[in-house]
Amino acid sequence: MQNNRLDKRNCEQESLTRIAIVNNDRCKPKKCNQECRRSCPVNRTGKLCIEVKPESTNSNISEELCIGCGICVRQCPFDAISIINLPSNLDKDTTHRYGLNSFKLHRLPIPRQGQVLGLVGSNGTGKTTALKVLAGNLKRNLGRYSVLKTK
Repeated sequence: MQNNRLDKRNCEQESLTRIAIVNNDRCKPKKCNQECRRSCPVNRTGKLCIEVKPESTNSNISEELCIGCGICVRQCPFDAISIINLPSNLDKDTTHRYGLNSFKLHRLPIPRQGQVLGLVGSNGTGKTTALKVLAGNLKRNLGRYSVLKTK
């Protein structure tokens, strides 16, 4: 009985996908002691889950290495980190992603002819991004973002 519970819990952990969001406006690694990097249990084992480069103005979180414990979220003095656990079936339905450790939009609303479509939700859930993609003002990248922006 105990082994069945452990197997089920391990399957649930493997089926989760994580999105690590670092708010670039709030993250100030030069003004803090980098508590997020120091408190991360993955970093303590020697792997680079949270990496802060000296020339960088923010931190980078490896979504593959992140275990979703949330310690870095609580330790960050500027509230710049968010970790969201998602079911793995949303991993394949990515419509648009702005970049590494940033917003990710899954699926689009489907407008129907002759009907009104309402988008309701809290701030930061992708309502405006979905409308921009549907209007053609923003080209969707299907989750394939470029690491370096070129302007």
